[in-house]
Amino acid sequence: MRIKNTGKILGTVVVAGIGAYFATSGAQSQSAPPPVLNRFTGSISSQPLALDANGTLLAVANPDNNTVTLFDVGADRNRRLREVLVGKEPNGVALNPQGTRLYVANTVSGTVSVVNVNRGSANVARVVTELKVGAEPYGLAMTPNGSKLYVTNRRSDTVSVIDANSNRVVKTIRDVGFSPTGIAITNDADGDDDDETVFVTQFFAVPRPGRLDGEDDSKQGLVTAIRTVSDEIDGAINLLPIGDTGFRAAGDAIGRVAPPATIDEASLRFTTSAYPNQLNNMIVKGNFAYVPSTGASPNGPTRFDVNTQSLLHVIDLAKNADAALTINMHKAVADQAATPKLFVTVPWAIAAKTREDQAYVVSAASDVVIKLTLDRGTGRATVVNSPGVTPSRVLQIATGKNPRGIVINNTDTRAYVMNYVSRDVTVINIEPNQDTVLGAALRSASLPGAGTTEDLIHAGKELYNASVGVFDGPTPLSPPIRGRMSNNGWGSCASCHPDGLTDNVVWIFAAGPRRTVAQHQDYDLDDPSLQRAFNWSGIFDEQEDFELNIRGVSGGQGILVAADGTSQDNPVAGFTPANANRRQLRIRGFGGWDAIKAYIQFGVRAPIAPVDKEDPDAIAGEALFRQANCQSCHGGPQWTTSKIGHTPPPDNSLLSNGQLIGQLKKVGTFDASVKTEVRANAAAPLGADGYVPPSLLSISAWPATFFHNGSANSLEQVMENVTHRSAGTNGVDTLTDPNQRAQIVKFLKSIDSTTPPIPPQ
Repeated sequence: MRIKNTGKILGTVVVAGIGAYFATSGAQSQSAPPPVLNRFTGSISSQPLALDANGTLLAVANPDNNTVTLFDVGADRNRRLREVLVGKEPNGVALNPQGTRLYVANTVSGTVSVVNVNRGSANVARVVTELKVGAEPYGLAMTPNGSKLYVTNRRSDTVSVIDANSNRVVKTIRDVGFSPTGIAITNDADGDDDDETVFVTQFFAVPRPGRLDGEDDSKQGLVTAIRTVSDEIDGAINLLPIGDTGFRAAGDAIGRVAPPATIDEASLRFTTSAYPNQLNNMIVKGNFAYVPSTGASPNGPTRFDVNTQSLLHVIDLAKNADAALTINMHKAVADQAATPKLFVTVPWAIAAKTREDQAYVVSAASDVVIKLTLDRGTGRATVVNSPGVTPSRVLQIATGKNPRGIVINNTDTRAYVMNYVSRDVTVINIEPNQDTVLGAALRSASLPGAGTTEDLIHAGKELYNASVGVFDGPTPLSPPIRGRMSNNGWGSCASCHPDGLTDNVVWIFAAGPRRTVAQHQDYDLDDPSLQRAFNWSGIFDEQEDFELNIRGVSGGQGILVAADGTSQDNPVAGFTPANANRRQLRIRGFGGWDAIKAYIQFGVRAPIAPVDKEDPDAIAGEALFRQANCQSCHGGPQWTTSKIGHTPPPDNSLLSNGQLIGQLKKVGTFDASVKTEVRANAAAPLGADGYVPPSLLSISAWPATFFHNGSANSLEQVMENVTHRSAGTNGVDTLTDPNQRAQIVKFLKSIDSTTPPIPPQ
């Protein structure tokens, strides 16, 4: 059974001190405390790991273990001090400059744990109190002198401000933007924290006026600025699409130019652009800020190198504006002479040196760190090649599995990388002309026992987040099989489904314009054997059908294999033959697709809704929802009436035009005249027969993009569609009152895994 949220939980901060002490295994340190520094130098940003100001104490979040691990890293001791039990799913940590207090953002529990640390004591760390913040706290960052802590609350769209002296929430900053995630704070090197600026990334791109979802330039990124003197919003910075990704398409779906039957270099003549999306992290360096993102280039035709991109935006802080110096880090890899190539997929975090104009970017999917040089005068960033290597190759430093954070010490000699899936820390020597891994990774948290159900789910998480993939060899003595998940590490499942959810992008796919569907809703939370039809047009009925996405969208060789254990097995189609239980590559003894399916069934968490279920308008909205019979499409345990009732492959009587026709509903959302209603090959799209009703589970987590084609930019706009809102009452509109529609919206924003589903009628 998948773990559910235990209720509407507001964020809190746990402070450690003389009170209760929680710890798991770990060596105890009796070493003398290091010299104390009272302020941070260099850039400050939110990360899942943190250093104190003198760079000797390292704290690492362990989201799957509900712990934080402390290491003594002074003089390369790299000694594990203590693993401390905190709240559920800790994702962000921050240390004060002196290394005597640790704050931890526990996303599910809703706590940011503040832990008092004493490296000279036997227990090292203790937890003492909790402070309420918002829904799903995620990022933490402390001001240079340690007087304030800022916390992003991803689901309530707020930032909490904590006075670090009293450990009280002194302000909640509202209207920060959709899904505030990463934090960066300026550092002017004085003793005053009230003259700094806090920058907050909005994780998802937002619509650009005059554009239609599905166009390569339809959205833009947003970074919110906050002044520390008042803790008031000081505007937002628009991060614009990159006009030329450096990669060409063989057609233009929205322009109704189909690709040729056979694609060669001469046919790749259409310029593609991309907008920044998935803004998880950023840094400030000098007069500029740097924001990595997974760029979205959604227009068709489909090809592995014209969908997601690896972008780095530059902000000119003197103008608080996009500096128009965006680079595509994928292009540096494409331009290298050496093969094979490994693309910089899902650039998730960035850190900069203090004394030198250099930075490092973490590729969460390709399991590497790349190096950048930063021009102090112009802000321009350049990807660094390995020095003295012929043929040329981008400098890439191997990490553990699924790296998600990086910090650099105050002497610019060591970088530490948090690896989420392998649950360890890579230590990198970043002294001049080094950039090499130092020793074995530091074990931050335990892994599941071999062969257990937890291990199966964890193996699925590994593959889901991987752009390369490492599989067992065909025989016990064979070397591992690598590189099957995408073409040269270009894509991963998580590239479009971060944490198993959605990137909120409308892609021009083979069936038409399709907003990415979050996968927490694929299976019934209580009975994972119950499954919805997949994709908006019901074109898949098994998780294994997404083998087609690995092969067709990401350009990989895939997981289904022939009798020799390595070559592709064919044919692979949406329905016939059935794809489950076919011969597949194995990972740690598990079938690759078996593992991915288990991860989606049991390992993808539904986001927590920000609206209190006891809110009077939410209660009234539920009653109106029932009266309008919305449950005729959105009822049942998955908040959709779609349910697979056959054993694959389906009988032909269940299919029409390649769709599970009985799963579709016509609710007035298809308009063939819209220019983005087109297939990736420029042909007419599916949609006239209706769509699989989308799930409403945790619908509040994704902003501004609704319906299959993103034609509604808010839930309020969704409710303005008369045909849609009267679909459950045979066309009789019972929701003409805008106040009642607003109450239904409030109810929708309260739905999460703790909300009792409404049975369909």
